[in-house]
Amino acid sequence: MKLWILFCLVGIGAHASAADAVKLDGKPDVKLGCKHLRLVLDPQLGPETVLREWGKGTPPSAAPAVLELRGCKGQLLDRLTLEGPLARLHPEPLRGAPAPTYLVSVDLTAEAGSYSGPLTIPIQVVRDHLIPATAHTADGKIQAIHLALTGKAAWKKVSVGKVDDLLAVDSEPKGQGFITHHRRYHPSLRGWQVQTRSHAGLWESDGEFPATSLFP
Repeated sequence: MKLWILFCLVGIGAHASAADAVKLDGKPDVKLGCKHLRLVLDPQLGPETVLREWGKGTPPSAAPAVLELRGCKGQLLDRLTLEGPLARLHPEPLRGAPAPTYLVSVDLTAEAGSYSGPLTIPIQVVRDHLIPATAHTADGKIQAIHLALTGKAAWKKVSVGKVDDLLAVDSEPKGQGFITHHRRYHPSLRGWQVQTRSHAGLWESDGEFPATSLFP
């Protein structure tokens, strides 16, 4: 089976997010000690295809990408089937996370509409299992960490001391107008925490990414 790892440059600024710049170095996986985190694409797909088709809304007829965790002897420890065939694995772990955590992006762009695009999810490696990260809200609820890049949503990674925070902005219709949410996902030894600040108004990703001061 043909294996490819597509390395994204995370946090390149503004609404471009990590999905717009790719570095290929030929490595088949990301190492975690003697274990390996591996992104497996359909055999008919190569890095050139992913680059060419990313964000166009016309995904190829191919099997969904699969994220695998391989043990020290190459044995399969866990696998996570992603939502589409076009996917990218960001090679650098997020600093400060309670477990080794890597960003995985899947292209969910539709041919029309401003609410679809690449979706990025932090995946944790916990006791030889691949677990999508979640965050605790201020009122004790649990929220999935979904980082979207659409016409009305974007995200970026920012360094805060020795940890990496994830900032996400999105606008959605409300009544006769829009409401915009600014979310900050912060890692700690107790897990991920999320704080949200919302206000009336529309934000679109063809503009500047919001100032960091707008995020809680």
